[in-house]
Amino acid sequence: MSRFGTLYAESLRTYIREPCESTLRTAYELGRDAVQLELSVLDLAIAHHDGLAMALSDEVAPEDHERIVHAAGDFFLESISAFEMVQRGFREARDAALVERRHSELLRQLSHFLADASLALGASDSLDEMLRLVAEQARELIPADCCLVATGSEDAARVRVASYREGDNPRWQAFVRWVDLSQIGAVVCSTGRPIRLGANEIATRVQVPGTRSIADPTLRDWLGTPLTALDGRAIGSVHLVNKHDGAFTALDEAVLEHLAQMSAAAIERARLYGNGDSSRAET
Repeated sequence: MSRFGTLYAESLRTYIREPCESTLRTAYELGRDAVQLELSVLDLAIAHHDGLAMALSDEVAPEDHERIVHAAGDFFLESISAFEMVQRGFREARDAALVERRHSELLRQLSHFLADASLALGASDSLDEMLRLVAEQARELIPADCCLVATGSEDAARVRVASYREGDNPRWQAFVRWVDLSQIGAVVCSTGRPIRLGANEIATRVQVPGTRSIADPTLRDWLGTPLTALDGRAIGSVHLVNKHDGAFTALDEAVLEHLAQMSAAAIERARLYGNGDSSRAET
């Protein structure tokens, strides 16, 4: 029997003799130890089976067997509950770290691209290409159905580029073409920070002129943040629509805001160096 198995058997026999909170606590600690030792559920079950066999082999009256089995079951449930809880926590922490590392790498790559490409922007198409990459990366970092990048002042904002899922082309193409961002753009630019909208608020702030059809996309939730120049002027905004698997979060706000800051800085650098399409981006 392994060292863990021996400790489990001894703790189980102690609990069977004195079933109380303090002796049951050892089952919880054994469950946590099993995770740290990288044991499996099967390893824990084997340790329990061996420990119960030893407890039943002691000189006990036959009428005590049922009590022992019930007590052993309580002990095992306590240890397996702790095992599952700690293992789930480790799994979630590991997955979160992997996602965070991936997001950091994407942001670093995009930051390098914007720093290099912004100085070489010599045409409208070059700026569109850079902003399209921003839109695509925004959807990569924050999985959403559609991303819109608008440029211009808050009362004359227009969609400059958009990114959406390939399978939804017909629906989102029409939406991108006709959507009126004047109200939502004004709110985003006036607050100077990210905002989140639910379906009811979207219906009052986002207008799509023309006849709506059943093929039009359903707008469930919205996240927008301004593109702000170095002197504080709003030169546009970035919007994400319909997050996958839930609603937008505070973390999503922070990621999109950071992305928008890098994008605005790239546009400004291009303008300051006289190579960018700044007149079009700010009108």
